Amino acid sequence: MPTFALYSRAATGPQPILDSVIAFLRKNNCEVVLHRNICCENADLQRFESYFDLQQIGTVDFMVSIGGDGSFIDAANLVGDLGIPLVGINTGRIGFLSAIKKDNYEACIRMILDKQYTLESRSLLHIEGSEPLSLDTHFVVNDVTVRATDSDSINAVSVSTGGQHINTYWADGLIVATPTGSTAYSMSCGGPILHPQTDVVALTPIASHSLNVRPLVIPADQTLEISVDGRGGKYSLCVDTQRIILNDNVKLFLTKERFTIRTVLFDHANFYATIREKLLWGLDKRND
Repeated sequence: MPTFALYSRAATGPQPILDSVIAFLRKNNCEVVLHRNICCENADLQRFESYFDLQQIGTVDFMVSIGGDGSFIDAANLVGDLGIPLVGINTGRIGFLSAIKKDNYEACIRMILDKQYTLESRSLLHIEGSEPLSLDTHFVVNDVTVRATDSDSINAVSVSTGGQHINTYWADGLIVATPTGSTAYSMSCGGPILHPQTDVVALTPIASHSLNVRPLVIPADQTLEISVDGRGGKYSLCVDTQRIILNDNVKLFLTKERFTIRTVLFDHANFYATIREKLLWGLDKRND
């Protein structure tokens, strides 16, 4: 039987569902290992006999995140380039990535055990800087966001590729989103929704100071060079759930990552059904 690794960002939060998932997996003779932060922060699980860390994760068959999309991204960061399939049980709100509802996870796990699923590969971005970036990981699942620090405002974000100038964005910031991240911050700023299997990225300005500037979709295999000219001499860089402050003289370079993450896709679910459900497409209260 497969080995399931369980991760949750809010280690003390989803306790009832966490206990239920562990019990169900063990009932089905699966091996269960927990991320170290769950074992340490959940008093009831401090004596759990098996936990994993970055050195032990290679023996895992499936990585299960319990929580919202933030927990899913953290789990993806733990998996890295190991190719371990990711499964998300949603205990948050919208949850585009954590697609399994907490009230039907048992049926979905049974489908995994019966091999009634497919694996979907999702492309990533890779980020480097003209100076070393103090990031835990340099691959991007959702998006890269450049914006002002708390006390300063950005004047201009200049983007080019292959020696060609794309645009100088006079805005509060800029989002570079993968197809996976297109339904996150980028969408809330008016960016396009990208199908997970498209090999593109979206450039979405945040509160553009020019009303005729619109989001732009470009091929993912183009190298992007980003430079910032801000009034305060510093800017904020967010890479998924990581955030650091950089000086304006630090340029950013975004390329397509050499590996992908793999997510479990069930036969009864598809991307179009997900966005219809999550975004309430097609619903009209006038017809209730």
